[in-house]
Amino acid sequence: MKRIKSAADPSCLLNPGVLINDDKQVHIKNLKQLPSVETEVDRCTECGFCEPVCPSRNITLTPRRRIVARRALAMMDTAGDHKNHKTLLQQYQYDGLETCAVDGLCAAACPIDINTGDLVKRLRKENHSFFATKLASMVANKFALTVWILRLALYLGVTANRITGEKTMGIFTQMVKKVIPSFPLWTKQIGAPPDLDILKVEPIVPESASNGMIVYFPSCISRLLGNSLTGKKNIMETFQEVSAKAGFLVKVVENIHSSCCGQIFSSKGFSDAYSFTANKIVEQLWRSSQEGKLPVVIDVSSCAYTLHHFRPVLSLSNQSIFDQLRILDSIDYLHDMVMPVCSVRQKKENIVLHPVCSLKKMGTENKFRNIASHFAKQVTIPVQAGCCGMAGDRGFLFPELTISATFFEAQEVKAADYEGYYSSTKTCEMAMSEAVNKNYESILYLVNECIV
Repeated sequence: MKRIKSAADPSCLLNPGVLINDDKQVHIKNLKQLPSVETEVDRCTECGFCEPVCPSRNITLTPRRRIVARRALAMMDTAGDHKNHKTLLQQYQYDGLETCAVDGLCAAACPIDINTGDLVKRLRKENHSFFATKLASMVANKFALTVWILRLALYLGVTANRITGEKTMGIFTQMVKKVIPSFPLWTKQIGAPPDLDILKVEPIVPESASNGMIVYFPSCISRLLGNSLTGKKNIMETFQEVSAKAGFLVKVVENIHSSCCGQIFSSKGFSDAYSFTANKIVEQLWRSSQEGKLPVVIDVSSCAYTLHHFRPVLSLSNQSIFDQLRILDSIDYLHDMVMPVCSVRQKKENIVLHPVCSLKKMGTENKFRNIASHFAKQVTIPVQAGCCGMAGDRGFLFPELTISATFFEAQEVKAADYEGYYSSTKTCEMAMSEAVNKNYESILYLVNECIV
């Protein structure tokens, strides 16, 4: 082997010392240091399996790189390299924390199930000031007022755009963001907030025999951004129509204007506000569902995922009632309850889907595809489909993240024309609409247009 190596590579330029090495101590030299940094990620072997699914992989860091940077910080601190430690720590704020979507897809790709998003959430929590923590708790306590203020802001923004030009709010929010970095940016995908009158009326009684009653939980995203930009009915009206056609009575969650699943607090690391919100909504759902007798359906997949997984932050008594609740994503509802009892009036020719991260984590991506196939002759899921990087509000704060995350999927979708573009989470639909320049909407619209 040495003679062959010498003949083929006389200067020993190719992988010197890797397979053939005369140093008998080489196996204990130049070992890679893996210092202990955080319990969430200490098991990481830096294999890189997580990197292809990370939405920030082409703009800042991947989960593996975030962990490598944390280990480098630990080694700098131990070595007393305070100057470089400070520099890297400052850079890590944007590269490591602010542009992480905390979507959890890295855990699905990781051989040992490491969710780097859990680390990022904790680091965000540690970075919060006392004032920010208190403000988040106040928002959680006064959520109905918060939603009212946000709806008013959206009305004013849309009105300003109508009067002075469609770019007005974009320019204004960019100016504000220079002064307040955490201020969200306006996009052309934002419209006036939807009319909430549909939530005040008595349950819609279907013409056909009732198939029972469900409890409808319209998410705060739907109550703020649920209007269609194409002139169709809003998402809440569409949900009610689908349910009526399927023969289901619809009861809206009580005190709906103060309700939230808590995702906005969880992803930002506001644990107290998240715990308060989670316990509050469980109690609301318990009362609204007649103590667990009725299924609860929410119209946004990411919120459904949050509702399914907030048991650890509940009190012991609320954990008990949570275990008795049946909480369904709109995808489960359409697939398991609506499709079997509805006749197809017409089918779309060809449509394209964007499966959001929550569907992949909940294992309901096949149901999403089955619904689409039931109501369309040809269904396309892009090969490059992945996390859009929106992560709730992350795309409003750092639009470069969604631009990077959606680039390859958008290029693939733009290569063909489709009769419909569908997903199951409003903010992700906004990100994809911006990237593709086509109107992505909830798959509820597809079902409503195709059933009798």
